[in-house]
Amino acid sequence: MIRSFNLNYLVQRYTTYRADKRFILMTITYPFPLLEKEVTVCVNPTKTTLLGVDDLCFEDNKKLASLVSETKKEELLWSRTALSKALSSTDLKQLYYRDKKPFIEKGNVSLSHCSKGVAAVYSANLEVGIDIETKRSQILRIAPKFTTKEETALISTNEADALQCVWGIKESLFKLYGHGDVDFKKHLTITSFHWNEEQLNGWGTAWINATCEDRPLPLQCLVQAAIVNGQYLAVASHRKPLTPLQSERLELREWNPSDASWLCALNSNPEVIKFTGDAGFSSQEKALQLIQSYPNYQRDGFGRWMVIHKKDDRPIGWCGLKNNPWGIDLGFRFFSEYWGNGIATEAAFCGLKWAKTAGLTRIIGRTLSDNKASIRVLEKVNMILTQKSPLEGVAKDRTLDPQNRSSLEKQTLNIYALDL
Repeated sequence: MIRSFNLNYLVQRYTTYRADKRFILMTITYPFPLLEKEVTVCVNPTKTTLLGVDDLCFEDNKKLASLVSETKKEELLWSRTALSKALSSTDLKQLYYRDKKPFIEKGNVSLSHCSKGVAAVYSANLEVGIDIETKRSQILRIAPKFTTKEETALISTNEADALQCVWGIKESLFKLYGHGDVDFKKHLTITSFHWNEEQLNGWGTAWINATCEDRPLPLQCLVQAAIVNGQYLAVASHRKPLTPLQSERLELREWNPSDASWLCALNSNPEVIKFTGDAGFSSQEKALQLIQSYPNYQRDGFGRWMVIHKKDDRPIGWCGLKNNPWGIDLGFRFFSEYWGNGIATEAAFCGLKWAKTAGLTRIIGRTLSDNKASIRVLEKVNMILTQKSPLEGVAKDRTLDPQNRSSLEKQTLNIYALDL
């Protein structure tokens, strides 16, 4: 039953409410290391004028009227104020709910609040979930219910803070998923994480392994966490898989866990990895770990793609782009039985065509001076040699036998470029 009271009076009352009375004031500077251009976050807005009744959607007005706790009313109003800042709009009538998950017609949103803060996130292109938490005194005791020691160890800080971050990340994943029947320990798995102890933030990859009619396949997500003014923030984002690229004979698609056996076999062939500096995978499980922790699709929107031969619908290698600090490079690797028939060139052209459509402006190609086949491919796709660099010491961190190490260090690294 909806409680009857003067809603306008309620909002007028909280319009004069000061944020620093309960909430810890924060700057609205983006607190996470990645996706700042695609994700907008607002945490504890310093604006002291809350949204009015006329700004809220019907469901929020109804919920506000039903709340008994003054604290809960404040949290609702402040969380919607945070959302209005994330959206750069005070009109939240466009907001609607499905299974308690908030939606807007154009883009994706998520809300979170706790006793000391509120947070909201918006993205035009990515599915998102957000969480804000204060320190939980019982976090060490309840940890076995939602995580493992191996998972917590991925976040390289003290155990209590790491557990708080894991909990927040899984809450944000749960909100992104938007359906029930989720076991935090069984269905939500963090597969990699890079923590910056100085900045007190980090990012990694995670999987939502729960499935339902609306989400029939597991989802890979990019996850980020930050500790700001003693509060724990987490955001999860999911970029929909790229539509497979097509050429006359080939299809290029994103890797998935079922590709582990193919990648393991590919990287176990000495001839295939002769010029790569890689030692290959020691097991199929290692290949699966690479796929599950591969961040490029979710972080950059592109990466290395599995190449499928349309003739027999089987993987024959990979080709694609990689975002590096020094530029975006084109790479390819194929099973030896497919060498010498234009497959690598066709796949490279296909990837470059997509790169131009996506607005990328410069692609780099790198190969060793003795790798004549790769040099021919780069030249066929119109790349121009721009630099030759000595390779002395380049293999010092590689797991190679002495003969291969010696061979690599006698070569030069040839760097090619193509302006699109």
